[in-house]
Amino acid sequence: MSLHAGVSLAALLVAFTPAAAFAQAELQTTSSDTTQAAVEGQEQGDPAADQTGSDIVVTGRRAALEAADERKRRSETIIDSVVADDAGKLPDNSITEVLQRVSGVSIVRFAALGDPDHFSVQGSGVQVRGLTGVASRLNGREIFSANNGRAILWSDVTPELMAAVDVYKASTADLIEGGTGGQIDLRTKMPFDFNGKFHVAGTAELGMGDLAQKADPTASLLVTDSFDTGIGRIGVLADVAYAQFSSLSQFIRTEPYFKTRISGQDYYIPGGFTYGDEAFRYRRYGIYGAVQWAPSDSLTFTGTFFQSRYKSQSSDYGAQVSSQNLAVDPASSTFDSVGGLLKTDALFNRDQATFLPSPNPVNSGGNKGFVDSTTRTRDYSLSFVWAPEDSHLSLRGALQRVDSRQIYDRLDVFREIAFGQSFGMDLTGDLPKITVSPATQASFANPANYFWSASMPHNEDNKGRLDSANLDAEYTFDDSFLRAVKVGGRYAERTERDFSNGYNWSALGRSWNGDPQLTYANAAPGDIEYHAFKDFFRGNIPLPGNLMFASRDLVSRLDRAELTRSPPAGFCGAPGSALFNNCTAAGPLPQTGYGGAAGIRPIGFVLPDDRVDNRTETLAGYALVRFGTTSGPGISGNVGVRVVNIKNEGSGFIRQNSSSFVRNGQIQGIASTAVPRGGEAEFTRVLPSVNLEYAPMDKAKVRFGYNITMDLPTFNALRSSGSVGVATTANPANVPGSGTNLPGVFTNFTAETGNPLLKPTMSNNFDLSFEYYASAGTSFHLAPFYKRLTDVTVFSLTQRQVTVALSNGVDNNVVTGTETVTAAATDYINSDEAATIKGVEVGGRFFLDMLPGALAGFGFEGNYTFIDSKNPGDVYRDINGVVKRDAPLVGLSKHNFNATLLYERNPISARVSYSWRSRYLQSTNSNGTNPTYGFYGVPGTAATNSIQIALPVYGAAYGTLDAGVRFKVTESFSFGVQGTNLLNATQRTLMGGYPDGKIYGRSWFQSDRRINTGIYLSF
Repeated sequence: MSLHAGVSLAALLVAFTPAAAFAQAELQTTSSDTTQAAVEGQEQGDPAADQTGSDIVVTGRRAALEAADERKRRSETIIDSVVADDAGKLPDNSITEVLQRVSGVSIVRFAALGDPDHFSVQGSGVQVRGLTGVASRLNGREIFSANNGRAILWSDVTPELMAAVDVYKASTADLIEGGTGGQIDLRTKMPFDFNGKFHVAGTAELGMGDLAQKADPTASLLVTDSFDTGIGRIGVLADVAYAQFSSLSQFIRTEPYFKTRISGQDYYIPGGFTYGDEAFRYRRYGIYGAVQWAPSDSLTFTGTFFQSRYKSQSSDYGAQVSSQNLAVDPASSTFDSVGGLLKTDALFNRDQATFLPSPNPVNSGGNKGFVDSTTRTRDYSLSFVWAPEDSHLSLRGALQRVDSRQIYDRLDVFREIAFGQSFGMDLTGDLPKITVSPATQASFANPANYFWSASMPHNEDNKGRLDSANLDAEYTFDDSFLRAVKVGGRYAERTERDFSNGYNWSALGRSWNGDPQLTYANAAPGDIEYHAFKDFFRGNIPLPGNLMFASRDLVSRLDRAELTRSPPAGFCGAPGSALFNNCTAAGPLPQTGYGGAAGIRPIGFVLPDDRVDNRTETLAGYALVRFGTTSGPGISGNVGVRVVNIKNEGSGFIRQNSSSFVRNGQIQGIASTAVPRGGEAEFTRVLPSVNLEYAPMDKAKVRFGYNITMDLPTFNALRSSGSVGVATTANPANVPGSGTNLPGVFTNFTAETGNPLLKPTMSNNFDLSFEYYASAGTSFHLAPFYKRLTDVTVFSLTQRQVTVALSNGVDNNVVTGTETVTAAATDYINSDEAATIKGVEVGGRFFLDMLPGALAGFGFEGNYTFIDSKNPGDVYRDINGVVKRDAPLVGLSKHNFNATLLYERNPISARVSYSWRSRYLQSTNSNGTNPTYGFYGVPGTAATNSIQIALPVYGAAYGTLDAGVRFKVTESFSFGVQGTNLLNATQRTLMGGYPDGKIYGRSWFQSDRRINTGIYLSF
């Protein structure tokens, strides 16, 4: 059956009977008399519903925009929506891309906010009005991914399965608790949405990135029908989707600028650099099914099954120089006003005993990494709604189970090569430049110059489950200012069992660990490869050279046992011989095996040490009163309260991974051991909500909201597990080719833990919203807001007293004694000071319907959000180790805007969109910017003092331009083209914590420009 041009799928999705409406979104706050998204006074299917002028037929994206406006206008609280068009498709290729265009919403294009070193092309985290505490919902019910968090990974979700996405910026008492920033509800399609009609819709797309050069297919198919039977009306719906996405991102990164005294003056000298690339590919599979049964007009049962499966692989290459002993000659270098290095021809290792250039060459590390990951989330839900027309009482309820699993396997293989006596660095331009001498470049081609160095696996196997039940009752009143009273309760038990074996860095063959030192000249066939960083930053960054790495084939086998087995007996001569210390002359090995097995921890998971268990039990009840005038201007709204009791409990182990180091001139070590740890806590919180609405005219609304919301800490923050270790610097006695391979030099002990006793974060929220709906497709809103947050969870760097089990540094499985030491600790804590957020959103949309002919199709949509925040409870340590409390909230940009030029006129639907956000804090304690370094005041002495730092890392301002056009060929067939990142944007990160507020470049990322073409069918 064809879908008539006058009845868009978008309109049908939001125009259905009150009974079916609840099956669509059981716990959404729109009341039963305001769920209709069709324009008032129009019947569903009325052709007039599709016309805003005598010859303008509204379908496609414009119909979806109007449906979203209508949902916002009729909502009981402040929301924004994105609705699928008449081909059943959301406007972007991922949920994060869909959300970034919503007013007040921003996304993070990194693997996570606390991981600013790994770029994510489609984005990961989502912030609403600057807050990362965003709850994820599926049809009004809780959903999550088993990734140590509380929310679903948005990249896991197939957008083709969604009818709409609702962003709740304020709360009502009947919404599930959670989300200091708000809630995002993914709404799926239901069989009764289609008014008994048989319907088939399908999409097929092909995309490609200009760097990845991989063809990526995407496809989806929906089939639904409803039947009148002897036992009532029955509807069935099946929806499947598949998507593949490939990307290549390139990066270059600088180390922290360490304070370095040269000729009696303090300068800030970068500790080195890293450059490389990462090829990424995911395959996402979505399955969704729904069955609805209405045995009578007053009773509807709904059953749904939703599964999202996300399989990804990434392959990365990186080369780096990382040293705290680099210096320059000021006479031939350029600095900024505070002494930060801008340009030099020679960064060299300095002998701290003389402050003269060290005879040792600069050592460069490098790694080949490979990741294989699978996440699967399943939601099983049964619900009912009983709403007799002749009764004031209605009931609704649901049972739900969510199962989620994530398996993550990573292996990194490291190697070393000399980078000459010095290298040049130019940081004066938009992009950094690294240079080496011609002789050093030539050395990169000789495999004998590369030394096998270390391996590091990381494995996770996480399982999560949620069981929940809710029951709600509503009593309505006729001809009364008091319109309805609603009460309800919910019980939920969320558990997660996580296996994780940490990051067990361990040396490969070294003379000091019993195996010979092998070079790439000893590589078994197929174990190394020459990697060319092609067209790096589109030719705008000249690299020191292309380099050799462990091969993708070797690392992707993820076989550490194979990698670390010893070479054949006698292959490199006797221990202590010249050949044993540099085995190059022995030639290639007959099979893979580069030594070091004696130093690795057991492969896989060591149980129960690597196990962490978390459980959250929630019992909640609420009461809500709806009131208001039924005609003419007046006050309406709802007032309610939700009371929540939460019990958190967890168990795990504090692990001490074995490690060797040079301390006080002697080789020492810490032994491999683990200590059990656990904890539990219970909290009861009262969450009031007030939502008032005044409509001076049909086209205008003024809203006010006050509510208290809460966020539970993530399971990662609550975990009872942790680790104790040591931090070291490269041993200056190690010279490639010399046969000297000593462990790193000790700087300090480290500790990293979770905290099972953390309190929930609470937010007091005040919202205003001024909304004007001039006509269909034309709207405007202005929304100031204020939030005050207490008990914010922060990842803080501090110092702790810990007890370590020492070893002799040779056999780290034997404990030789214990010592209580001071460790640089990174712990999750509740902030002892309140954080505040204030801001305003402004946005709108209009079409030029008054213009003649084809010009009437043009329109514009835009929004801007200003946010200011203070979070004195989050601290960082500047380059001098001084504690600072002037950081904003993590993830919050002060300025955010979206601007879209639209064209909607049959048969063309087109848009050009630009999304931009200003600088935002990513972390006050991220890997690589939180070491302890030694400051040497004068030569020939030990370090004057050890300085512990934790520099704030910011995401720099970033904007992308996307565009798309779709052509409707017939009522059932259309095709389109879409491009993303058309301006070839470069994402940067920045480091703070320097004198006079100076901020230095931390990293630069370049990713694909991408084009998609597709066809869309609807019958």
